[in-house]
Amino acid sequence: MFRNLTIRKRIMAILAIVYVISLSLAVGGGYYVLRQDTIRESNEKTEIFSAAMSSSAAYLGSAIRPKVLEYLPETYFPEATVGIFMLTTIAKTVQDQYPEYIYRIASPNPLNPENLANEWEEQTIKKFETGEMESWRGFVERDGKEYYAVATPMSAGQNCIWCHDTPEVAHPKMVEQYGTRSGYGYTLGDVVGARIVYVPTDVALAQAKKKLAYFAGGFSLFFLLALIAVDRIIVSSVVRPIENIVAVAEDISRGKMDREFEVKSNDEIKALADAFKRMKVSLAKAMDILRK
Repeated sequence: MFRNLTIRKRIMAILAIVYVISLSLAVGGGYYVLRQDTIRESNEKTEIFSAAMSSSAAYLGSAIRPKVLEYLPETYFPEATVGIFMLTTIAKTVQDQYPEYIYRIASPNPLNPENLANEWEEQTIKKFETGEMESWRGFVERDGKEYYAVATPMSAGQNCIWCHDTPEVAHPKMVEQYGTRSGYGYTLGDVVGARIVYVPTDVALAQAKKKLAYFAGGFSLFFLLALIAVDRIIVSSVVRPIENIVAVAEDISRGKMDREFEVKSNDEIKALADAFKRMKVSLAKAMDILRK
């Protein structure tokens, strides 16, 4: 491949190959690092979102619900007594400001049809039920978009049973609102659903790719400047001295014995020039002998 190339072209070709390989490794490694940073950032956002929602549910259960049931025991007031209702309402309010974020209370047997688990959510909940997983986090596709999601199991507590035991036990107004076809038969301690936070990754990944593009452009510009610098150095310190040696050697071979090998460096090219000088001296002596 390099046999018929000049030294200059050979070195440029080698540097070009080094550039392609190093750029590929740098871009691949950079993308991996930036993607890991995207995962870390997405994980932080889901943790904050999930913690805020869990804290809201805990406050409702420990402070608000007991007071409402104490003062209004017969009143159907889900906004202050049903944790899932409150969480889904808060989630919708958050989504009004951040529509790309999704908070889901998903269940294969929900009271509210809006909380019916999709295929992936139902499979995840089943793994929670069997004890195969205690939580799940990672990338998942939803409605054609990639999200980073964190899912945690939701078990039926004592506060859930009074709504989800049987239609006869539940508040009549709740039964009237949601019907009797779904959302009942919960058993204390069973996994009945999952809390899932979806955070979009397209914006973060787009920013990561933009950074990667800037890096690749900067790397290419740096390598181009280095290539030009190396080319100038090679031409001045290697190519031209060798070309001079070749030209002088050709002239001497044609009988121009007054030509001299002149090399200013003190390297292998200087050693080559000295060897040619000795060869010239030997050639001159041999020619003198032949003339005599």
